Amino acid sequence: MKRAQLILEDWQHEWLSAEAAKQNISMSALLRRLITRAIETSQIESVEDDPVWGIIGMAAGPEDGVTSENLDDFLYQNDWSAHSHAIAAEPDPDYH
Repeated sequence: MKRAQLILEDWQHEWLSAEAAKQNISMSALLRRLITRAIETSQIESVEDDPVWGIIGMAAGPEDGVTSENLDDFLYQNDWSAHSHAIAAEPDPDYH
């Protein structure tokens, strides 16, 4: 941690002191929490404003119907009903 000095308005100091007492923490701990919250809020807002979000949905999908949502269905087709499989104990009718 780094030590920092700051100058507060009287009303800010009074509020911080009362809030820290209410939460049973030091004013320093309260200030760290408040600063962390402010930084996280700022970061979230900057991500939401990122221009990269403007390209989402801009391109047309493939005409074959394959999308990221159904890719596994095309890669790993499990349509076993179209194939006949003999059980190991059954005789093969085509075997002579």
